[in-house]
Amino acid sequence: MPGTPEYACQVPATMNHLAADATQTGVVELRFYDHRGARVVFFECIDGKPKRLGAVRILDNPVTRPAATLHDAVQWTCDRTVRRFAAIAALPKTVAPDGTPVAGELLSGYYSVRTPSCKQRFELAATRQVAVDGKIKIRVVDEWGLGGVRPKLCVGPARSKLDCRELAFKSAIATARRSIRARVPGRWRVELRQGDKVRRKVSVLVGAGRIAAAVKPPVVLATGDSTMQGIDSFLTDRLGDDAVVHSDIRPGSGISRGVFWPRHAVEQTRDLHQRVTVMSVGAATDAVPLPGPDGKLVECCGEPWVTAYAIRVRAMMKTYLRDGHARVFWLTPPLPKYGPRAQITFATDAAIVRAARGLKGVFVGRVDRYFAPDGRYVETIRYKGRPVLVRESDGIHLSIAGTSIVAEILAPAIRGALKELGASS
Repeated sequence: MPGTPEYACQVPATMNHLAADATQTGVVELRFYDHRGARVVFFECIDGKPKRLGAVRILDNPVTRPAATLHDAVQWTCDRTVRRFAAIAALPKTVAPDGTPVAGELLSGYYSVRTPSCKQRFELAATRQVAVDGKIKIRVVDEWGLGGVRPKLCVGPARSKLDCRELAFKSAIATARRSIRARVPGRWRVELRQGDKVRRKVSVLVGAGRIAAAVKPPVVLATGDSTMQGIDSFLTDRLGDDAVVHSDIRPGSGISRGVFWPRHAVEQTRDLHQRVTVMSVGAATDAVPLPGPDGKLVECCGEPWVTAYAIRVRAMMKTYLRDGHARVFWLTPPLPKYGPRAQITFATDAAIVRAARGLKGVFVGRVDRYFAPDGRYVETIRYKGRPVLVRESDGIHLSIAGTSIVAEILAPAIRGALKELGASS
């Protein structure tokens, strides 16, 4: 029945108050908005059944309207990447003008998020060259920092069956080491396997010969605001060993909000030297007034504002291009459900298209057109011959299925760009 955890897990709320943030490595944070000071109970929905995660009550503030936040609600896990959550808040009872008690309103929320798989959870390092009977020193780092996993470490000559043994990470232990004596000359393989997938492959030459320097896979930067959440983890899986996907997501940020993004783009590029950048920003709220040509602020979403926004975006595109040594895929935000926000999206999308004109190596991914083919908001599209629910109930974000589709479309284009550029950085 309505108001129960079971109902919240089965029927997504029409007016959604819940959001999930999986941008902090290893954990998911849950936020419930417009709680009006009521106690909020959070659940994870597993096979449609609620598992209680915790409860939060904070004082309401009609000015700042802080969210009731459950920090570290759940940890990422390798065997379940699609996570679904629900929350319920029961407002206190009130009294009608005639003195009759009135039951408090029940607020609920439902949100799904896709956390990263273990495709690139581990960093694997091994001795590049040792003498016969020397030791291959292996170091494995759990970059999630969670521990509590048991991947298989497989080592052996390249043309032989590898010797695989469990490598146990105790809870909260992030680093494991092992030494293997190399008794057979030749090229060896060192692999780390989680599930059925090879996490890394390192060739080791045993003997006095020289070994070619290992070629590190190119870096793909997946960045932006909450609209990038989910796309980044699907890209990690789809690109596999062809690239290392570095995720840098800043929920609630925006191009028009101060100078954070132009400066951050410079910092990202300086630190990563990425070969490809995939950017998605502008979740229907990126509408802060911007300085026009005369320095005076112009309001969203007229022509002067579009021009000013495009100037900022173009500067970032040039940064990410790295003087032609990289490629940029800039995604246009999808059309939101609620009317007033649509005007913002139309303006930002127009600015992105304008900013990319004439910039070789910049590609605009028209997410807005793909998920709103007739220029109107739709929750379901036909994909590969079947209907697919592609929007979250908040009317702004793409669903897990929607982000998967974006990554599936992007991955071949990114591979093509990497091939064109070459693997070296």
